[in-house]
Amino acid sequence: MSVTILMYHMIAIPKNKAEARFCRTPIAFREDMEQIRRAGYQVVSLATVLDGMAGRTTAFPEKAVVITFDDGIACVYENALPVLQEFGYQASVFVVSSRVGGYNDWCEDFGLPRRRMLTAFEIRTLADSGVDIGSHTANHLWLGKAEKTAITNEIRDSKVALEDIVGREVSHFAYPFGSWNPMVKNIVIETGYSGACSTIPGRNQKNTDPYLLRRSEIMGSDALWQFRLKLRLATNDMPPISAIRSLVRPVFEKIGLVSSRSADKEIKDR
Repeated sequence: MSVTILMYHMIAIPKNKAEARFCRTPIAFREDMEQIRRAGYQVVSLATVLDGMAGRTTAFPEKAVVITFDDGIACVYENALPVLQEFGYQASVFVVSSRVGGYNDWCEDFGLPRRRMLTAFEIRTLADSGVDIGSHTANHLWLGKAEKTAITNEIRDSKVALEDIVGREVSHFAYPFGSWNPMVKNIVIETGYSGACSTIPGRNQKNTDPYLLRRSEIMGSDALWQFRLKLRLATNDMPPISAIRSLVRPVFEKIGLVSSRSADKEIKDR
């Protein structure tokens, strides 16, 4: 079992330079989804991944990927959902519950413009369309820096509020800013979530901590070749040239651009 979990924030045109990192354009997002299909990956749900880790299922695709969105910005409903439906892909959206129907005002401290958040109607529509709704706390708090009472309230209140909106259990969580510590993780477990996503890059294996699931962040500036490498290697860093060669060599050989023996030299020279 080996799973890559992709992390997106906004599917939109960036409004300023500060948010360009977090905005994948709708055109680029659709190209990402096409790359997933062309590469032969199967999009699965977080629940499927957690079932595989727990041994509740033995049937698991060889090339599996999960699509996630943090924050719950309205553009996920407006721009991402139609593309997901076109490809028949599942996804998880982690929502900041106290901002439902409001704005992402916590982003203003980082120079990001204000964006509209998902409404309760849009969240229910996403859920009814098969999108998994998860918690991203009540107020997008740095949990690793907070006191226990505040942590408990953020994690618990968000779960309750989102369950009231969707009318079903909210089982998955994502740490805002990737901020966590052992106490935070324990509170997530005690609150009744079945798994949680971190911002630590890497593949998820059967022995990965289900409350520290690894994710690879897809940035607005990523070229398609960078997306393909993140999909394959589950990394946020530029991989070594040896890894790039292993990905590109079969393509060069298949189209007859180079022979198998000269492929390494050709790849290095290009």
